[in-house]
Amino acid sequence: MAVALGLVAQGPALAGGKPLVWSIFDAPPFTIIDGENRGTGIFDRIREVLAARLTDYAVTSVTVPFPRIVASLKAGEEWCFVGGVKTPEREGFAVFSRPVAMFYPLRIVVRAADRDRFAALGPLSLHDLLTARRSLRTSVLRDRAIAPAVDALFRQYPPGQTYARFIEAYRMLLTDRLDYLVDFSSITTYTARALGRSDAFVGLAFAESPEPVFARVMCAGTPWGREVVAAIDAVLATERTSPAYRRIVEAWAAQDDLPRIRAVYDAFLASD
Repeated sequence: MAVALGLVAQGPALAGGKPLVWSIFDAPPFTIIDGENRGTGIFDRIREVLAARLTDYAVTSVTVPFPRIVASLKAGEEWCFVGGVKTPEREGFAVFSRPVAMFYPLRIVVRAADRDRFAALGPLSLHDLLTARRSLRTSVLRDRAIAPAVDALFRQYPPGQTYARFIEAYRMLLTDRLDYLVDFSSITTYTARALGRSDAFVGLAFAESPEPVFARVMCAGTPWGREVVAAIDAVLATERTSPAYRRIVEAWAAQDDLPRIRAVYDAFLASD
């Protein structure tokens, strides 16, 4: 996988302003870095909204693997990432904005041909899959935070492998090198289409599936990072209530998921 390390100017920010580097990880449909939908991901559009209002900053971007983003924030580099999930561990080295979007719903993803096989297991439980059914293969994105209960299970019962890009994991699932993934339905829907197999996967509810997980801007936990997050929160206070912003949050969601997303939007706005 090619890794872009060059800094690219973005948005109308002042050339002589304070530096702000957006660190970008290719994670369609939240961030889309190539193809016909390039730049139209949920987080892509949120970065545009923020860059247009953060006029005191000279905004650039760098595209790197997700573990590199985490390592850079731990090192105190003046980077921010749109799409971070707040966890106690990450709060040790990063600061977080108000929620900018949501990950929802979370599913056990299997090949469509295996639906009945997994349905026969009874009410699905990730704990059961990771313990009593260890022969069923799965994988996780390194350094990813999904939801507290799910993350705890993966820490206690780690899969035998990790992956670097979502499409890589879905290719492995498609070719029977994995039996299931744990992922959000919008990622499954988009990736299946990208693979030319829109009907290849199904998402199944499971016992530990959480309520919406909120994505935030995650910046280095330094005085600079706290200043940037304060400026971002001021923008979000006005932008998130607009119909245009709501359309960003709903973009790329499967039609069946829209009622769920709309039902929790008020809780999203109220959360800090």
